[in-house]
Amino acid sequence: MYNYTCNKIKVGMNPFPINNYTGAEYFCDRENETKQLLDTIANNGNTAFFAQRRIGKTSLIQHVFQIMKRKKQTGIYIDIYATQNLKEFTNALANAIYTIFPPNKGIGKSFIEALKLFRPVISVDSMTGSPDLSLDITQPRQFEKTIFQLLQFIDDQKIKIVIAIDEFQQILNYPEKNTEALLRTAVQQMKHVNFIFCGSNQTMMHHIFSSSKRPFFGSTKNINLKKIDKTIYAAFVKQQFEKQKFKINATALELIFELTDCHTYYTQRLCHEIFITNEKVILQENVFSVLHSILKDNENIYFQYRNLITASQWTLLKAIATEKKVEQPYARKFLYAHRIGTPAHVKRGLQSLVEKELVYYSADTNPAYYEVNDKFFMHWLANK
Repeated sequence: MYNYTCNKIKVGMNPFPINNYTGAEYFCDRENETKQLLDTIANNGNTAFFAQRRIGKTSLIQHVFQIMKRKKQTGIYIDIYATQNLKEFTNALANAIYTIFPPNKGIGKSFIEALKLFRPVISVDSMTGSPDLSLDITQPRQFEKTIFQLLQFIDDQKIKIVIAIDEFQQILNYPEKNTEALLRTAVQQMKHVNFIFCGSNQTMMHHIFSSSKRPFFGSTKNINLKKIDKTIYAAFVKQQFEKQKFKINATALELIFELTDCHTYYTQRLCHEIFITNEKVILQENVFSVLHSILKDNENIYFQYRNLITASQWTLLKAIATEKKVEQPYARKFLYAHRIGTPAHVKRGLQSLVEKELVYYSADTNPAYYEVNDKFFMHWLANK
């Protein structure tokens, strides 16, 4: 019912997009998560889902939005990772609405009229060429009122709208300490607008949605976005290559998933680069060659990481990369094998590496474990 995958793939086009969602024909699986999101939306519910960075949450949202579009429903996507305060959040929300609705007609025209009170300034982003809208608001009380007015405006249109706010945990870093309560109050009053709250920091997201003392507790359906099943993903990769007249050896296919651990971005990126080589028969040596090329291209970045952390943290990071997954970082065996000091040293180092997002802590697995966030960086570290 929810499987919208089709075979209309363009011959010659790289079938492994790495930056943007390009359509259902290039999108692998996520059928269960798609169904859960669409069912929750259909029943006027809100969703919070937690996902490791670059695991495919943005593509999943865009996939759901494409399905909604066929039903004459509207999806609005906002990434607030770069926002530092309520003012920047307000501008991000206004920009997202402005981008979705053309300003010269219908809802978009009414939206601009409604914003005139805030003296909107519209410019062109020098990096993207896209229009950039900012509101002339200076007082905190004005931000609180404006956020509600922006949401109320689209709710008054009486059409089905879903707003996806990515990296939602960023609100915990805002200097305005009432942000959670403010947003929860506004969300509660919407009748035609539903929300998808996404975040890649599981600890912070759980603070927001799983603590009984916080405003958003019990207000959403919670979904943990896992890696795509290896069997399904491998069949998809093989099929995508074959549609483009490539043949991939079984051992080469297995190697791809061994190197990327089924992590969506790194699997897509490795396959994307393999496709570019135009080797019509893909063998293990081709996969290793492409990986080596990626690591060499990124080496300057990896050396910059070294400058961001202490020598002991670098040693710990290399140890985790060598082990791939570390379930017991304070165990004597791990400490002695890599000569990384005392459990207290490791605890402080892990905390810093997780905060810097160089290491990912998988808290929702049994057993929990630590791993290097960037799979390519992991291989580079392990071989140094």
